[in-house]
Amino acid sequence: MSHSFAVPSPTPTPAAPSGIALLQVRKDYGQATVLHSVDLSLKPGELVCLLGPSGCGKTTALRCLAGLEDVTSGSVLIDGQDVSGIPVNKRDIGMVFQAYSLFPHMTVQKNVEFGLRMRKISASVRRQRVAESLELVGLSGFDDRFAAQLSGGQQQRVALARALVTRPRALLLDEPLSALDAKVRVRLREQIRAIVTDLGITTVFVTHDQEEALAISDRVAVMNQGRIEQFDTPQEIYRHPVSAFVADFVGISNKLPGLIEDDQHVLVHGQSIPVAKMGNAKVGQAVTAFVRPEHLRILRAGENIGPALDGVVISSGFLGSLRRTLVRLAAPKSEIAVQHEASEEFLPGDRVVVSVLPVPVAVGA
Repeated sequence: MSHSFAVPSPTPTPAAPSGIALLQVRKDYGQATVLHSVDLSLKPGELVCLLGPSGCGKTTALRCLAGLEDVTSGSVLIDGQDVSGIPVNKRDIGMVFQAYSLFPHMTVQKNVEFGLRMRKISASVRRQRVAESLELVGLSGFDDRFAAQLSGGQQQRVALARALVTRPRALLLDEPLSALDAKVRVRLREQIRAIVTDLGITTVFVTHDQEEALAISDRVAVMNQGRIEQFDTPQEIYRHPVSAFVADFVGISNKLPGLIEDDQHVLVHGQSIPVAKMGNAKVGQAVTAFVRPEHLRILRAGENIGPALDGVVISSGFLGSLRRTLVRLAAPKSEIAVQHEASEEFLPGDRVVVSVLPVPVAVGA
């Protein structure tokens, strides 16, 4: 089945977007602490992704924002008001989950208007609001179809229309695209970004997909073991990770042995490289340097004119405008990935040299 994703046309805006926040939020399940004093603050109209591996606490944080989970301690704020004790149906928040949760016995029209019915909105206003919401997600004319007659991407757009039709102050999305195939997922995330930007609606988007998070966010909160390791723009998260975990989880990094040279540099195979954040490392301490594939330079053996590592090509993959080449180093014996121009072709067995560019790196023990 084909998928059409039109650019949404302007529609009446929802309620004024709200600033939302978690302040020192702790969540315990019995003896287990899932969130450790989490602070998270979103500006009105901002789209923030909670990114992290399974079990890091990102969905629990979202559920605390929604009111689906009571916080053990701390506060949940909407427009500066503490709503920690207010039930989910009183928080004026739209939600979209990984499971589409459409009512199978209802048409698209009935599914989308369900929240308006619960609010006892008149039939004429319901019809107008539903038409606006379906147009917004590119599903005008689908009113009389049932969920079984829709593709996965269409069902998720119905779920999005249902969340937006009440004109909520904030939108929460919990891995809404993970069940879709790759092409539809990319196109739908772009549409979601366009919609929330047009509406100016404050949005929290939970995902474990780093590419997804970097592509659509104003800011990203990288979570690990119930804590936020870094909260910044996608560019800063990728270029200047503040911890070894962030450097290792977001994007691809080579782990190279290093030695702290001074309070701003690390020696990596004899090359002095700036450090993004030193942390608790001491001068002379052995560390691991996390080096991005694009921050390495690869040349054929004999072409190098500076400090470099000798190696042999294991494989080289074509990525469109780029190539990623895997090299087995002679000393130390390890494998590293190098990203370079697609026109620079290397074959398995080619002898090469690899040097580290002077770009700031993260370091860890």
